Formats: sequence, structure tokens, C-alpha cells
Amino acid sequence: MSKLQFRPRVAFTAASAINQFVPVTLLGAASSIDDNVIRAGSVNQFPIGFTIATVPSAGNPVSVLLGGIAKAIAAASLGNGAQVAVGSTNGRLIPLLASGLSTAIGSALGAAGLRFSVGFALEDAADGAEFKVLLNPIQIV
Repeated sequence: MSKLQFRPRVAFTAASAINQFVPVTLLGAASSIDDNVIRAGSVNQFPIGFTIATVPSAGNPVSVLLGGIAKAIAAASLGNGAQVAVGSTNGRLIPLLASGLSTAIGSALGAAGLRFSVGFALEDAADGAEFKVLLNPIQIV
């Protein structure tokens, strides 16, 4: 019996060059281009999924993994089971605090703006290391 994985992939158009293994988000509501995605650059942007391959320039098709298990790059040390979010403009991930605010932001409860998680780490990772993440994009704050 084969092992099946739920791995929905959707083709979008890259609005700029995008690296492999990074979270992406749709262009803002003001954009007239519906199918374009950009690299998610902060915990304030809702990530729809992860890129599977590097896209060299704008206008090229990009395959985005919307569910299942993706590869990601850590921007800080994190442990197996940690809820993770976009922690830098290069699309690397950081762990979240129990309050839902990223460790980069700290625990200041007055921090303005929405916060989003991309999912859960499935293994330990050091800063700069590749790790597996179970995709579960949700709004935290």
C-alpha cells in the first residue's frame, strides 16, 4: 500500500523573483492582477502557501504548495512543534510566543496590526537551517 500525502499545488504568477522554500502572499487588494504572488516579508502578511522552486523573475509561473508538509528555512532556533511565522523579508521563519506575537516583536501587548502563523515546525532547526513545516496558515492576533 502506498503512502498518500495531501499536497495541493496551485500555479500562480510571480510578481518578482522568489526563492525556493519561502512563504508567499497574494498582492494587495489594490492590485488588478488576481493571480500574482509575492514573498511574504513579515508576520503581518497572510501566507497562502510555500514555493516549491526558485522563480528567477517577475511574470514567470510559480508553483505554490497550499497544504501538507513544506520545506522552510529558520531565521532563529526553533523546536519541533513550535508554531512558526514569517520572521524576515527573505521569507525565513521564526517561532511564536504563546501570546501569538513573534519573538522578534517581543511580548508587547500593545503592538498594532494583524499577526499570522504559517504552521508548525515538524523538527528542530537552528538559525539558517532547512526544516519541515506542517502548513496551517491562520490569523493569530
